Amino acid sequence: MKLIFPLTKSGNMKLREISLILLLFRSFNAAAFSVETSVTKTGLKSSSLTAAKAPFTFENPFGSFMDIFQKDSSSAIKPKSSAQETVETFIQALNSRKDPTYLLSFFDDDIKFVDAAFYNPIIGKDKLLRHFYLNRGSSPLSTLSSDSGIDIIVDDIVASEKTSAEDRSNVCVLYHLEKEGSPLEDSTSIGFYTLEHNLISQVLDVAEPPSPKPGDSGLKLLKTVSSIIGNERIIQKVEGNIDQQSSSVETYFDAWNRRDMRRAASVFTIDCFVRDFQYDGEFSGRDELEAHLQRVNDSLPRSFNFVLDGMASTRDKVGVSWHVENKGKPLAFTRGCSFYSLDSKSGLITAGYDIPEKAPPKLGAFNTVYSKFKEEPIRLVPALLWVTYMYVLFISDGILPGANALQLEQRTWEEVRDLSLNFFLVSPLLNLPFSPVVNPMLEGVFNWLLAWAAMFAGFLSDERKNKPNLLPFGPILIGMQFLTSGFLLPYLFTRNRETDSEVYKDDIDGELQAKLGEWRPLGVVLGSIGTMSMAWGLFGRPEFGEFNERYQSFIDLLSIDRVGSSFLVDLAIFAAFQGWFIDDDLQRRGVQSDEGLVLRNVGKYVPFFGLAYYLTFRPALLASRDEV
Repeated sequence: MKLIFPLTKSGNMKLREISLILLLFRSFNAAAFSVETSVTKTGLKSSSLTAAKAPFTFENPFGSFMDIFQKDSSSAIKPKSSAQETVETFIQALNSRKDPTYLLSFFDDDIKFVDAAFYNPIIGKDKLLRHFYLNRGSSPLSTLSSDSGIDIIVDDIVASEKTSAEDRSNVCVLYHLEKEGSPLEDSTSIGFYTLEHNLISQVLDVAEPPSPKPGDSGLKLLKTVSSIIGNERIIQKVEGNIDQQSSSVETYFDAWNRRDMRRAASVFTIDCFVRDFQYDGEFSGRDELEAHLQRVNDSLPRSFNFVLDGMASTRDKVGVSWHVENKGKPLAFTRGCSFYSLDSKSGLITAGYDIPEKAPPKLGAFNTVYSKFKEEPIRLVPALLWVTYMYVLFISDGILPGANALQLEQRTWEEVRDLSLNFFLVSPLLNLPFSPVVNPMLEGVFNWLLAWAAMFAGFLSDERKNKPNLLPFGPILIGMQFLTSGFLLPYLFTRNRETDSEVYKDDIDGELQAKLGEWRPLGVVLGSIGTMSMAWGLFGRPEFGEFNERYQSFIDLLSIDRVGSSFLVDLAIFAAFQGWFIDDDLQRRGVQSDEGLVLRNVGKYVPFFGLAYYLTFRPALLASRDEV
């Protein structure tokens, strides 16, 4: 399309008139940008990865016309860096509830993932995958639970340019959480990402502490314990992260470390806005900020310094990660992130957000466990029973016969040793010379109980890469051979519920676990050992007499024996809870809840023999995804 300008008598438009038209169009463009920017900065959401629309946008009607006079109209808006797009896409994937296996595609193989809601860093993809599955919903970056209705809303983001030498860049994100469109209280967080070759290699994510904020009391506590909490593992600094050219933010930290609070406040604009989430409320204006800095200075020793670990900066935004050192040594639990907005002309800081790492106790693991009780309150039954069991067995006096375990009675430990030597009755049946003589009924109960505990190995498919449990099932099974219910009960109230309806044998962690867990004769073999143990209690060791005599001697033994009495308690607990595995096990084998009712009910409600029957006749898992 051709544009026709009004011509002068000479057929040419005056240069001055053209300049006036261009100036008019530029004014409209500036007005449009100004309106949109002001709305963005004052609104609750400056950027939402949940496809939320901007509240208001003023469009210049002459914008298209103006493009004709610009060689490259796209140069007016700085394009997003690939690092920023990677981080935004990752957050969008979290909001979309993508599977953790998909989330791993954003990360480097040697990822160091620090979620300050937990005590320890997560290093490597395998551990990160376990973290995502295990702690779903326990913190914003632990993946969001599917039914929570919570989304991550990005308030602002800044990305640095890549360094040419190592293809490394930093991204800092200021965000908060919303539930069904309503902001959640105390949910502001800052995440600092380091990317190499466009893959996330490091993450530090810190969330604001809950209200009421710790304020000066938290700083004074830090001052008190500073001599005993040194920890060099907190450092997450990467060479080349921080620009060598000094900025207002670097000047601020340098002045703070020199305890020149007037100089530190001078890099902020007179009408600045600062939110230190260690405190309730905000600090408005340079004078109020300086007074705050002086108060913080009085609460900390002069040996404390802030050390910048990483920086992401543009002309008008800066994001940093940092930690605190005492006399040059890093302090544990003192990491943090900050996000600053700068005046593009003066370079002074107009707004700042500082979030320090929450001091212990960390609530990430607690939130993981609490969420399970919230979803399934029935978990309280094994939890309360476990607390009672441990108290009665190890601490109490008078509830069960015999001395409590803390008294370390010699007769008790000798009995445990003798029963262990006769494990599964191998030694007495082979008449081995080191086989001790033990009451046959006690031996029978002991080995029956161990056979029952071993039978739970048929549920090893309950532990997989995409279904990890807080307490790994393999070590739990081994522990059950020593402390039976002491290991079974905590596993029951902390395990993840089954969500898959199609599981394959090769999904089980470990080749040995897969073979043992799906070994068809497992129920028959262990059922036979249990039956043999019962027969041994009734007929083994003829020197203990007929049934009445040996039964009476067994009762007499139990009246003074804490170990033997606990075996009977364990048998009752196993009978009550063996069915807790059945429904989930059938689900992953593709059996609907209204199918296989005979097999299901026998396995759940017939103690021991019903479990042996179930393991023998249940449907097999499909062998391999590759075969399918």
